[in-house]
Amino acid sequence: KGSVNSYTNDASLLLPVNALTGKYYVAAWQFWQSGYPGMLAVTATEDGTVVTVNPKAAVSAGGGAPSFPANQNTSATLNKGDVLQLLNHSGDLTGSFVTATKPVQVIGGHHCTQVPIGTAACDHLEESIFPYETLSDHYIVTAPAVPSLPNGKIQNVRIIAVEPNTTLSYDPPQSGAGTFLANPGQFVEIRNANSFAVSGDKRFLVAQYMNGQDAGGGTGDPAMTLAVATAQFRREYLFHAPTNYETNYVNIVAPTGATITLDGTVQTGFTAIGSTGYGLLRVQLPKNGNHRIEGDMPFGITVYGYGQYTSYWYPGGLNLEKF
Repeated sequence: KGSVNSYTNDASLLLPVNALTGKYYVAAWQFWQSGYPGMLAVTATEDGTVVTVNPKAAVSAGGGAPSFPANQNTSATLNKGDVLQLLNHSGDLTGSFVTATKPVQVIGGHHCTQVPIGTAACDHLEESIFPYETLSDHYIVTAPAVPSLPNGKIQNVRIIAVEPNTTLSYDPPQSGAGTFLANPGQFVEIRNANSFAVSGDKRFLVAQYMNGQDAGGGTGDPAMTLAVATAQFRREYLFHAPTNYETNYVNIVAPTGATITLDGTVQTGFTAIGSTGYGLLRVQLPKNGNHRIEGDMPFGITVYGYGQYTSYWYPGGLNLEKF
């Protein structure tokens, strides 16, 4: 407001109630320091909803909610509009498992944290978690650009198992990236600025974390998004990029040979991603708010923007088909 800047914000893609289910694996971030916990929040859409959480980190009782010991099932009953928020003061809630007897919304993230830990500055993380039933076995991951790093800034990527004994592969290969996750909730973490596809023999979840401004690039700070499975790509998106950020971008991932039109202009200059058959184009957006992007084949987008020590990031949309 006025001359007061925002430093601890993020953006999330809100999902329609009819797409929600009762089964989620959560992406969050580790506890940083006192007063800066990771979090997950569950919102009921109907009265009498029994929510059961098996968290990867212990959560103390408070605000009428019971304590949630790590790696144990604990339940609470919510009515329509009630929110169960879990904050961890040690460990990491990533990989926590949420089930409910009726459809619920689940959001994961962090109060304010550094990415990576030890690199300034702290920023808020949040994203609406995709239901288990909408996850798939093939994703394409791209890093965010900044004006001084047009080919992408280093990010952290977490590939989170939602089934036992999940085998992963990468195109192109990613140095040091794990290829096997034995248990649901376990994750592989990669830190680089590469574009790559990750495939599995079972469905899984992919979370991406923007690094802090002092990690390079001279702008931005931590933000969080979820990668969208290629099976959920759409042919058309309407999206918003705020007019009061210094820079805004859209990353477009499209099949080779697709025709993509952004605000009426055909987009060219895609760079091939390994041998995936997909290409990437990063577009810096004008400061005019709303945008329409269309293609003659299904494609995916992520939207993000920066100011000094602040940023946001969200998936531009998806089909939310249940598999």
